[in-house]
Amino acid sequence: MQNISLEEFKNTEEYQKFIQENPSVGSLKVQVFTADQAIPLPNTQIFITKEIGNYNVIFFEGITNSSGVIDNIVLPAPDGGYNVEKYELPTYTNYKLVARNNLYNAIKEYTISMFGNTKVLQYIKIAPNILGGIN
Repeated sequence: MQNISLEEFKNTEEYQKFIQENPSVGSLKVQVFTADQAIPLPNTQIFITKEIGNYNVIFFEGITNSSGVIDNIVLPAPDGGYNVEKYELPTYTNYKLVARNNLYNAIKEYTISMFGNTKVLQYIKIAPNILGGIN
C-alpha cells in the first residue's frame, strides 16, 4: 500500500469517487492527557489516515499544543443525520488515528468514525507503567 498525501490523492480518480461518497465534512478535536485528564501531554504527534483503493492517504499530521489539544481537524464525511421518523442511523466514514508520544515512548491507534456536520472528540490517555513500560 502506497502512502500518499491528501494533495497528491486529489489528483487521482479514486479521490473523485471518495468525495462523491463523502461530500460533507466533520471536524475532530483530539485531546491527549495522562493522570486521568489531570496533565495534558503536549508535543504528541497525531496522524490521521485512510486506506482508499491502493493508497494509504494521509489526511492530517500535527502536534498537540501545550494543552495536549489539536482542534478543528476537518475531514470529509458523508451527508445525513439521524432520521427520527425512520430510526435510521447516520452514515459515517472511518479514519485511522495514530498518536505518538516520544516522552512516554507510546503509540496509540484508534478508529475514528466521522459524520457530516458533526464535531467528534477523541480523548487519548497515555499512562506510564510503574514497571517501566507504557500502556
